[in-house]
Amino acid sequence: MMEYTKLGSTELKVSRICLGTVFRSEMDEGSCIATIHEAQAQGCNYLDCANVYRNGLSEQIVGKAIKGRRDQFVVSTKVGAEPTTGGAAGKGGLGRESITNAIEDSLQRLDTDYVDTYLCHFPDPGTPIEETLGAMEKLVQQGKIRYPGCSNFESWRLCEALNACRGDGLASFVCNQVPYSLLDRQVEYETIPYCMRRSVSVTVFATTLIGLLSGRYRFGKAPPEGTSWHRGPYNYRAAMTLHTDGVIAAVIDVAKARGKTPTQVAMSWCLANPGVTSVIIGADTVERVRENWGAVGWQLTEEELDLLNKVSEGHCLKVRKDCPDGWQD
Repeated sequence: MMEYTKLGSTELKVSRICLGTVFRSEMDEGSCIATIHEAQAQGCNYLDCANVYRNGLSEQIVGKAIKGRRDQFVVSTKVGAEPTTGGAAGKGGLGRESITNAIEDSLQRLDTDYVDTYLCHFPDPGTPIEETLGAMEKLVQQGKIRYPGCSNFESWRLCEALNACRGDGLASFVCNQVPYSLLDRQVEYETIPYCMRRSVSVTVFATTLIGLLSGRYRFGKAPPEGTSWHRGPYNYRAAMTLHTDGVIAAVIDVAKARGKTPTQVAMSWCLANPGVTSVIIGADTVERVRENWGAVGWQLTEEELDLLNKVSEGHCLKVRKDCPDGWQD
């Protein structure tokens, strides 16, 4: 049974598993749409996208998948993957002109009149936060977005934005999308607690860290052929340390004892954090959707949580993208 919760301080109720629509394996359109429909059949009402995913194609696919059933989904997309460098307004990133133009393109691709949440994909130091928030406020007033949000914002940066909104009476960020897993626990020390205090929803991605926690990768063994860790640009040798393997081994042991998959255990651990609203999955197939949905409807025991917390304590693995040729034997 799918579980649902409120998105921050809004009235929106979202599934605790959100389907990410990057579709990295670049399946055909029909397969992608079938994946979205299967997620809905499993109880998912929360879709995450971005204007840069597959150069806009992902938004087009989402638009076709939700056509005729738009009111059954909470749709999120993003803007500003490329920050400005010189601070010139409207020159990309989160400038007013960039946001204004990007939402029109996204709405056209999604074939909808509005998106439920519109996220600043990355911080843009080259644009004053007041300019970004002012552009978002205008889109809210126009009915093109229901709520603004952010992604990859540190607590101090989020604080700056929320305070600016309060001071100027602007629509505030209602959610923050951040990476979080047993292999990267950095956000739980400050960002997640701060979001809880300010009633900002937290959706987390990379919960298996590009599959490292799926049980398919072990120290001393080459990554499976065809995977992102095999073809690059991710540096597998730097990521797959003995410490990493210790966490993976613990996840596998818990999964075997509970009759679950390692992926389901890794996701369940994230959902056990009271500050996490939903986890975003990158399932590319109907079969992966069904597996991932096995992460809800049960909870890890206190003993299992204690074991996983101890073995992963202090782990803040940052993926390096300095291996352009992928894995080398």
